Amino acid sequence: MDILGLHLSPRKGGNSEDALAEFIRGARKSGAETEIFSIADHHIEPCRACAACETTGICVISGDDMGALYSLLTSIPLIVVSTSLFFYDIPAQGKALIDRTQALWYRRYSLKQFSTLRPSGRGFLLALGATRGQDLFLPVNLCVKYFFDSIGLPKTFDSLFFRQLEAKGDLKIRSDYMEQIYEAGLAFGRWRPQVGIAAQ
Repeated sequence: MDILGLHLSPRKGGNSEDALAEFIRGARKSGAETEIFSIADHHIEPCRACAACETTGICVISGDDMGALYSLLTSIPLIVVSTSLFFYDIPAQGKALIDRTQALWYRRYSLKQFSTLRPSGRGFLLALGATRGQDLFLPVNLCVKYFFDSIGLPKTFDSLFFRQLEAKGDLKIRSDYMEQIYEAGLAFGRWRPQVGIAAQ
């Protein structure tokens, strides 16, 4: 598997899902093998801040869909995040997924387990908001930066931000935006021959 697409909005058929689909379409055109994980189709329990993972690097919460996701987050070299914005940040359902990677952060920084590091890996962020605020994308950019760091990817990544998109279908009627997203996905998919994955 070359690319994992994470859709972090709870709304199905919205602009962030359309953005991810177009990005993945470009990536597949380049020959990349892809998988999509949409938070709208899964259940992720929020972090309990119990700190159990501080000594084990393993989250104690079980019975939800996060367990299977950990292996994808720590092995696939290219990860694209697509999200809408609620109050200038990632929706609660998507943020729960990110918070649960605290266990992976402890593995690396407290337990000195470096098997998940992929220095040649790469991340990408697609973020879409309804307003025109100057700092609209600052919180989500910082959040995703440290999410990528937690799962072993570099903290530097490319991104596309789009404002004034709210109703379903708003993105699809913007052919210029759709073309940008497709081309970004195409380029992202072509990155994969350069990627070396650390031994697991």
